[in-house]
Formats: sequence, structure tokens, C-alpha cells
Amino acid sequence: HRTMLHGQIIHGRQFLAPDKALQPTTYYSAEGGAGKALQIKASGGPLRVGVIGLGVGTLVSYGRQDDYFRLYEIDPLVIDIAKTRFSYLARTAAATEIVLGDARLQMENEPDQRFDVLVVDAFSGDSVPIHLLTREAFAQYFRHLKPDGVLAVHITNRFLDLQPVVKAAADHFGKDIRLVDFAGDRQRQVFRSHWALISGDPAFFRHPQLADATPISARPGFQPWRDDYSSIFAILM
Repeated sequence: HRTMLHGQIIHGRQFLAPDKALQPTTYYSAEGGAGKALQIKASGGPLRVGVIGLGVGTLVSYGRQDDYFRLYEIDPLVIDIAKTRFSYLARTAAATEIVLGDARLQMENEPDQRFDVLVVDAFSGDSVPIHLLTREAFAQYFRHLKPDGVLAVHITNRFLDLQPVVKAAADHFGKDIRLVDFAGDRQRQVFRSHWALISGDPAFFRHPQLADATPISARPGFQPWRDDYSSIFAILM
């Protein structure tokens, strides 16, 4: 397999054997939150999917003919690596479009994208982009989702507990939220992961694939993050 690292953080891994090259690895397996959201929503027909944080392009391995993936990435070097050193983007059956720049700024200037699923995957490191976790950021995410769409937020982090942040945002916008944990599978190069799935569609959370998903409780006294307030100290593990 081939791996992309930034410091000690793995941002993607792909098997080199052709028969395994489209297997989703690391945090993006079928048992993880993003994988489950994409599979569940796929039963309704072609998907429009947004992804904040390209990595090596692993999530497009779920793409099918007539699906569309819009991938936001701030680092042009990451885009070059994903295109030249990994083959998820080249192999997917879906249509893909990469948007270079800060995802929130780009989304603020775009018309409603009407995503079925929007994946926010930018918080695995020890320095998280707080402007993607504030109430104002979530307002943009929900603007770009269909009414029954799903927001999948990757909250796996060794240093920070992001559960109260995403719970407070979901509550503010009147959305339901569930936590999807998966222990991983070393043989398949799948890591332990924590995903928060947020949606205003109650039917989504009744799907059998989410039977093991758990509610996230509000933390007493936690102050929701806004553009003019946030506190890393409040979520240190």
C-alpha cells in the first residue's frame, strides 16, 4: 500500500494491487460513519456528494455512474499528490470536481449545491481549523444540503473531544445527531474512527445500518462555538 502522511497524521492509504485499489481504507470503510451515510443514501438514486478535505480521494471509491462528488481542498500539493500518486480519482465511476481554496469561503460564494451527503473531514490533526466548526460554518453546510441530506463530520482526534461542538451545532439548527464508532480492521488497513452523523430526516436514523449508532449527550455548561467565540481548552482530552 501507499500512504500520505503530514507529520504523524495519515491522510490516506491505498492498496497497490489492482484488485484492491478501490477498497476504502483508513477512516472511510463501509462500517464507518461516512461509508454508512453514503451507502444508505445511495439507495435513493444518484448522489450529489460534497467532501471538505480531499486527502487521497478515498471517498470517491463509493462513487457510481451518475454520482457527482464535489471535493474542496485548500492545499494544491495535496491535489497533485492525490492525482499523481494515488488512483482513487482516476478509477471512480462518478463524476468529480475539485474546488481549490478554503472550503467555507468557497461555499459561502456558491449557489446551493443540494448535496445528499456532505462530508467534513478536516479535524484529525492537533491543530483544527476552528472556522469550520462554528455555528456560522454549520449554517453554510445545512444551506448546501437537501432537506433530507446528511452531514457527516469526522471527529476522530487523539487530543480533542469534538462531540460537544457538533452536538451544540446540531441542537441549534434543530437536527438529530448520532455517533458512529468503528474499531477498525488492521488486515484491511482500516483505522478506528469516530463520525458524527447529523440530519433533519428522522427516517435516516431508523435505517438498520445505524442500529448501533448512539446519541450524543449535551455537555452541561458547554458554550457553543461561533465565529466570535471558541475554546480549545473546553474540549481537551
